[in-house]
Amino acid sequence: MEPDKKEYLEPGTERKILEAAGKVFMKKGRLGASMQDIADEAGINRTLLHYYFRNKEKLFDTIFSKVLASAFPTMIVAFTSNRPFMEKVRMFVDTWTDLLEENPYLPVFVIQEISLNPDRLAGFIQHMGLDPDTALKGVKKELELYGVVDMDPRHMIANLLGMVLFPYIGRPLFQKIAFRDDKQAYEQFLEERREQVPRFIRLALQGPDRDGN
Repeated sequence: MEPDKKEYLEPGTERKILEAAGKVFMKKGRLGASMQDIADEAGINRTLLHYYFRNKEKLFDTIFSKVLASAFPTMIVAFTSNRPFMEKVRMFVDTWTDLLEENPYLPVFVIQEISLNPDRLAGFIQHMGLDPDTALKGVKKELELYGVVDMDPRHMIANLLGMVLFPYIGRPLFQKIAFRDDKQAYEQFLEERREQVPRFIRLALQGPDRDGN
């Protein structure tokens, strides 16, 4: 059965498809998902799905690009601006946290792409205008201002990414074990990470303030 022509022009249809695809890709991965799975999740037929996206690779790329493109401008500012270092850290943490809250399937996407197609992910990052050498030099300079002269700045980047991403990647297990599967408590924990990650970085670099915070 052909979809109603109005559906082709319905502004919410593409958004509905992208949301459905995100859920399917999260559950089954890019290789395991099918266009029929996505159509079923979106509540449409495959004809309408193919009208918007010819194949699942195009659909996956669209989701991945839109999600990362929404965050990378802020990331670039965080790594290349002249703002104080801890302000950059807070900006980095807030941006990634916002992104992960809005797109809970993103960590799965990133892991899949790192495993299956790292060149494509690296190319996308470079296309967005992030120069790794410039970013690393900036981080190293900031570390030296805190008297940390013997740390490879890549450790700082890895530490930040790990502290922000892991609570989302490991949520199914960590929430069940450490939070007795209390979803609300875990949501509160994730929100607290906005303050706790920058605080941890600050304490590691300069020690506690006089008030002990």
